[in-house]
Amino acid sequence: MPTTDLRVQRTQAALKAAFRTLALKYPRYRDITVKELTSVANVNRKTFYLHFDTIDDLAETFVEEGANNILALIDPQDFKQTIAQPGLIFDRLVAYFRQSEAFNRVILLNDDYSFLSRKIQTAVADGLTATIQASYHLSAVDAKVCSSFLIHNNLTFYRLYFTGELGLNLEEVKQRLVSLNAYGIWYPSVLLSTSTPKIRLRRRGLNHNLKNLGTTRIPFPVVPRFYLLADSQHNHNRR
Repeated sequence: MPTTDLRVQRTQAALKAAFRTLALKYPRYRDITVKELTSVANVNRKTFYLHFDTIDDLAETFVEEGANNILALIDPQDFKQTIAQPGLIFDRLVAYFRQSEAFNRVILLNDDYSFLSRKIQTAVADGLTATIQASYHLSAVDAKVCSSFLIHNNLTFYRLYFTGELGLNLEEVKQRLVSLNAYGIWYPSVLLSTSTPKIRLRRRGLNHNLKNLGTTRIPFPVVPRFYLLADSQHNHNRR
């Protein structure tokens, strides 16, 4: 039976909705059973096994769905334009996660379900790597580092906002994310010359000049080159 069949789509949607409901009910992932899933979805057990071999297979559909949706929000087709607008990806992720906030809290915060968000994070990073490599002429390794850095930071800050442990509102969280993505743990006053990368950085009242970023030791995290390029282009366009 083709996956485009409307009956298949309705059944799978019902099973996914049932999984979301039970994920809110059970803190432990392994407490979800096929018997209860099918009862909540109003389908019989045999029907479940026509679509999925195990509950793990059903859970994997959330990985594919989540990764595809997040990649669409980041917009790999116009990645440079997206990344040149600080905080835009975070704003889009916030809007996306709010569509199913209770369930997303579970997969982001509950250790028993967090394997889903980790897999989503990996899939998004993999999906962005080729785009970043082509857009900024990076090596495959550097492109993978940048894509991983991007999605990890955004999801981590959203987790921290969910937990409330920072004591910050959403806009304050966003501003710190933008600063971290662009400048690491430093706070820049002047950013980038057009030829040799140079950043004047201010921290604890001290000014520092860093040249030749490839050989200079700087604090963790290392600034991804595409962020510097994007910010340089953004500043140039504002002149």
